[in-house]
Amino acid sequence: MRFSRGLVRRLGSVWLLAALFAAALGVTGAARAQQPYPSQPIRIVVPFASGGSSDIVARVFGEYLQKESGQPVIVENRAGANGIIGTQFVKNAAADGYTLELATNTTHAANESLYKKLPYDSLKDFEHIAPFGTSASVAMVTKQSGIKSVAELAAYAKAHPGKVFFGYYNSASQMAGELFRVKSGAPMQGVSYKAIGNAVTDLMGGQIQVIFMEYLPAIPQVKANTLVPLGVSAAKRYKFWPNVPTIAETYPGYELGFHLGLAAPAGTPPEVLNRLHRWVEQALADPKFAAKLDELGMEPLRMSRENYQKYSVEQLHRWADYVKAAGVEPQ
Repeated sequence: MRFSRGLVRRLGSVWLLAALFAAALGVTGAARAQQPYPSQPIRIVVPFASGGSSDIVARVFGEYLQKESGQPVIVENRAGANGIIGTQFVKNAAADGYTLELATNTTHAANESLYKKLPYDSLKDFEHIAPFGTSASVAMVTKQSGIKSVAELAAYAKAHPGKVFFGYYNSASQMAGELFRVKSGAPMQGVSYKAIGNAVTDLMGGQIQVIFMEYLPAIPQVKANTLVPLGVSAAKRYKFWPNVPTIAETYPGYELGFHLGLAAPAGTPPEVLNRLHRWVEQALADPKFAAKLDELGMEPLRMSRENYQKYSVEQLHRWADYVKAAGVEPQ
């Protein structure tokens, strides 16, 4: 096949322009890579629906991070499959520090024991940057139920076998219910919900009888005198609710808490991780941020990035023990 000289010249010009454009893209990419972090918006993925502690902490920290970094921070809820959908999304994101996850015991500890096969490895696929704090669940029933203690809840379940259900929306609320079932001998069954709001709606409607829920979402219901807190899953009472006993006061050995932290895809540059760790530490030292954690019923948790990695391994084993003690079969 033969081409005219004019066509050859025109094709040569096109190829030259294409080569110059490709080179320009390479220079632009290299320049972007050399820019100090962060140089573009940061996204924090919450693997659960809005309204829970993880969502609130992500948004409060997002505001702080935006102020300190000078870049927009977007909080994105990707709920579903007990946190698996959002966590897998972050795993597959670029390891450049611009996609982060509000990590929880559900996503990075319990799921390893609750599922036979996960689309991610909570340790190998992620960099554990820094923790925010620890908290616990509260056993909540409706005011109209007339139940006033965890002992009465267990007695009611025993008197109505097969008719008492607890709602859960993450592993903390699930395992709190399962451990209560084992420790108290109450024949209760769990019902899974995508979001805490759906569980509360069904609790109010009588479809379920109890929820082991986080402190902050429970406050409005308690103030409205519609829900009653029976017991705290932690080892000690909440300072805001000193008259609400721990469940362990009735059933010794019962204890279950959870923590929230910040994670990034494996392979994120150390200098980026270190900077994010410093920002979390600075946030925890900020009185306004600390006050918000206090409102959530959370105890601040501060440690080095290396120690947090070790802590994450410990949590993996601890939640495996919880799952085993509750007799929950992996799905």
